[in-house]
Amino acid sequence: MRISLTSEDLTRVRFTVSPLWETVTSVRALQLGTRMHRPWITDATTRILASGDPRKQDHLRLLTTLIRPTGYIADSLTPTPLRQDTFEAGLAAVGAVPPELWVRDLDYLFSTGLEGSRVREVQAILEDPESGIPRVVSALRWYWQTAVEPFWPRLRAMLLADLDYRLALLAEHGIHQVFNTLHPNVRLTGDGIEVTAHCDGSHHAAPGNGLILVPSAFVWPRTLVLDVDPFVPTLTYAPRGVGRLWENTREVKDSPVAQLLGHTRAQILAQLDLPMTTTQLACALELAAGTVNGHLKVMAASGLTDTIRAGREVCYRRADLGEDLLARA
Repeated sequence: MRISLTSEDLTRVRFTVSPLWETVTSVRALQLGTRMHRPWITDATTRILASGDPRKQDHLRLLTTLIRPTGYIADSLTPTPLRQDTFEAGLAAVGAVPPELWVRDLDYLFSTGLEGSRVREVQAILEDPESGIPRVVSALRWYWQTAVEPFWPRLRAMLLADLDYRLALLAEHGIHQVFNTLHPNVRLTGDGIEVTAHCDGSHHAAPGNGLILVPSAFVWPRTLVLDVDPFVPTLTYAPRGVGRLWENTREVKDSPVAQLLGHTRAQILAQLDLPMTTTQLACALELAAGTVNGHLKVMAASGLTDTIRAGREVCYRRADLGEDLLARA
């Protein structure tokens, strides 16, 4: 498919992290059993089975109807992501999508072929959108709280690290290089971008509103495109380092790095496979935040770590020197 963009649109490209989009794509990953996400799938499945919500089966049936393992996902589930998006803000946007847009989406979903209980789920919303939409909102909130929110700090850290990399790439090499490195299926053309993906060919968004790029761990290895009125064109892509997302921290207890830096600083360096705040590091390592902060200041001054800012938060990550040192452990 092709997303038409003007030269003005290319000056209005922006990046954001969306917990709602990550939640929606995770439903698909859960159904597919995506091998790379097996550690999360195992833990999330355990949490879902242990949920005491009496409506959990209804929630799951509704979500897996609207978010199938492959093919079309109702666009109303992923409205335009906001700047500094929160899950509740995204959920409010889902609830605010006009009923006529839900009807348009679900009519198209019907046309792709549904069976059995899936037909009844969609018909129920079509017949009474005013009560059906709150059911969708409720199901998404339950699923987020059960299967995604417990893992959000780790997911968010990786997504923010990708944004930092893309913005540095944009500043140094320009927008063409950003698109050239997003995904093998994404290509910048003379009048927009071309994405190798099947999408509904109607109701495309008109140029002039820019483009939003959203990194998503669970969309891997594919992309997800929102290109329909009245939403702003949005493209998700897998962030850098997603293959290491669920890896355990490297053991450095008796390594040369620990002998050089000391056990605690070596632990901190090894923990930073993903960027983390001082508080997150302190919780992960069961240390006082003040102790971790003191070590981080020394490590940053030595060039072993550097920082990423996300609003008022400061996340620490391994710098190139830290990566080289840990690789020798």
